[in-house]
Parts: sequence; structure tokens; C-alpha cells
Amino acid sequence: MRVYAYVDGFNLYYGALKGTLFRWLNPVDLVKLCIPADHNLIRLKYFTARVSGATDPGGPVRQHAYLSAITTLPEVEVHYGRFLSKNIWRPVTNFPAAEARIHSPDAVTLPRGTHLVTGGSLTNPANLVVDVYPPKGAKRAKRATTPVTNAFMTEVHSMEEKGSDVNLASHLLNDAWKDLFDQAVVISNDTDLVEPIRMVSVERRKPVVVVCPGRWQMALDLQRVANFKVHIRLSMLRAAQLPDPIPGTTIRKPATW
Repeated sequence: MRVYAYVDGFNLYYGALKGTLFRWLNPVDLVKLCIPADHNLIRLKYFTARVSGATDPGGPVRQHAYLSAITTLPEVEVHYGRFLSKNIWRPVTNFPAAEARIHSPDAVTLPRGTHLVTGGSLTNPANLVVDVYPPKGAKRAKRATTPVTNAFMTEVHSMEEKGSDVNLASHLLNDAWKDLFDQAVVISNDTDLVEPIRMVSVERRKPVVVVCPGRWQMALDLQRVANFKVHIRLSMLRAAQLPDPIPGTTIRKPATW
């Protein structure tokens, strides 16, 4: 049986690999552990984006080493999305300041300093009162899940990975309609992939194995559309490691990994 695999790189990393000793992962060997031995893995498409290094200067170097390593595997293709950097305004659901929080009974006091506030400044405290969440008398929640109507707003810098899920879905659907595989393997727990997986399994009648990264429970919507379900275990990661160095190259596992 011809098998194509589709790997959501960031979903796999944050769901199964981050903080472990197994980040030097061979994705081809991992997929082979998820399918019967008589199935033939023809192609593995790995979807990711180049990290910027804004918060971790060593990140791009480690990522480059890893992507260079897996592209030596004949089955692997790497497809890139991108990171979108932008400043956005968001309501604050918790604001630790001066040993107080939005959960405090009355208000939050901002630290000493210069703060531009609509309609006033720190010299006019009335403009700095933040509504309590939840309202007085209501049962206190451990963590606010929604902002109050006139919540304190803050501008934050956002780094958002764009394109990987759309690219994965597009390749999965296109390859299925071109009849390039008999079975697909999707490594992700992203529910944005539910509909393309359903279309492949139901409309094209090609079974899809959904492989869930190890730290999470598989999303219920993905469970409903998967023909087969696999949960990544640490023993699988341990058994699917790349050699160090990569034979015939100077590519090595990053020392800080």
C-alpha cells in the first residue's frame, strides 16, 4: 500500500518534542512505526516556517541543522509557511501589578512611572480603575477567560505562524485527488484539518491515519474523521532518532539539544 505522510512541524514539536532528549527526530522512522510493516512510505511532506530568533537567537541555527538533516532523507520534502510579526491590541484578563491583580476586590494600582492613559494619567486615579473580573459577589474563577466590557487594554507584539495548516491541507487534498497514495498519515492535532481529512477519507475513500503528538489528547473532531488513530509515545521518539552526525555530511545534532 502506497503511503504519503503529512507532518505539521510546529504541532509535532510543541506537542511531543520540546523539552525532551528526542528532538533529533527521524520523521520517516516515526511514521513507519505508525503503519504496518508491509506498507510503503513513498513521500513525507514536512510543513514548517523559518523561526526568527527574536526571542531565542540560537533557534534559527538549531532549526537549520535539523531541516538540513531531514532533507537528506529521500522521502522528505520540506514546505515553508512564514511568521507574521505585528503589534495588536488585546484586552487584559489578568494584570499583576504592585502585588495586585484584576481579581483583586476593587482595582489595580499601576507601578510608579509615566503611563499614558486615555483621558488622564497617574495623577488622576479615577481614570486607572480596572473593573473586577468576575463581578463582586460572583464566584471567583482561578483564571479569567473573558475580559470585562471595559477591560484594561494593552498593545502586544505577536509572532504568528501562517500557512502551514493551509499548505498541509492543500497538499493532502491535491495528492488524494491525483491518486498519489492509498493511505495518508497526518501528524497533527490541529482541528483546522478536520474537513480535508474527512474529504479524503469519505469522498476519496482513502484511509487516513491521524497521529497525535504525545502531550495532548487527540481532539474529538479529529477522532471522528480518522480511520486509524495513533498516539505518539516516548518509546517511539526514542526509537526514531537520526544518527549524529548524518552519514556523509558534517551535519550534527545541536550541542544545546
